[in-house]
Amino acid sequence: MCKSSALGFVLIFAFLFRLEQPSWRLVFIISIMTVGVIMMVAGETAFHALGFILVMASACSSGFRWSLTQILLLRNPATANPFSSIFFLAPVMFASLIVLAVPVEGFPALREGLTRLFEMKGTSLGIGILIFPGVLAFLMTSSEFALLKRTSVVTLSICGIFKEVVTIGTANLVFDDPLTPVNISGLVVTIGSIAAYNYMKFKKMREEARMNAHLQNQENYAPVNMVDPDRDRRGSIAQPSTGTRSIIRSSLQLAPGLGGAAAIDSPSRASPIKRPEDLD
Repeated sequence: MCKSSALGFVLIFAFLFRLEQPSWRLVFIISIMTVGVIMMVAGETAFHALGFILVMASACSSGFRWSLTQILLLRNPATANPFSSIFFLAPVMFASLIVLAVPVEGFPALREGLTRLFEMKGTSLGIGILIFPGVLAFLMTSSEFALLKRTSVVTLSICGIFKEVVTIGTANLVFDDPLTPVNISGLVVTIGSIAAYNYMKFKKMREEARMNAHLQNQENYAPVNMVDPDRDRRGSIAQPSTGTRSIIRSSLQLAPGLGGAAAIDSPSRASPIKRPEDLD
């Protein structure tokens, strides 16, 4: 039950690191989902203070870790790829596990376990049993990082909640694990809240896609400038002054030696109608 609080810590760190936009709708959905998970795993009566503190610290550290992982995937070029992130993070994880496992487990227990495995399954099958879970863990981590890069840390955590729903449902169907009415109600509430989150996320992604397409269309098809850039300059000389008009008129006069009246009375420009003085 305490582990179900990990989703709340994930949401808090996502808001703190600005990986998710704060929304009351999102907070409400996550709260309902957390209540559903608590109802789904209700029935544990044993309580230990140290265990409670360790589980809560683990849940808080899980939310903090996934938020930092998304920051590495989105904001650091060296870890922008899921496999490059594993390349940098796997040695640190291995060293941390060795430092914690050796004092607790000890090398004699590890050597005894490997010896017993090879005696029971053989060398080849024993090596295969050791490598196969490692391959599955590598593929699972790669898929988690890829999902984290394309969506958000909250979406990844909700996928983990859905994994718990599938695990509990499979345990009831296959192994006949008992489920109380409270557990079944929590299962229904959790599935409904997951569906509500998916609908909200899908709607948000569709709006972002429309906005990006609109911005891209504006960049590709810029509006045509219908205003002539030389309009202002032409407007300033469209009405010439009086001196300019006289120069234009003088430039339009006929060639020298041809007066205005002579040009009008020339035979080539005379009217075909005979005037009275021409009949004398």
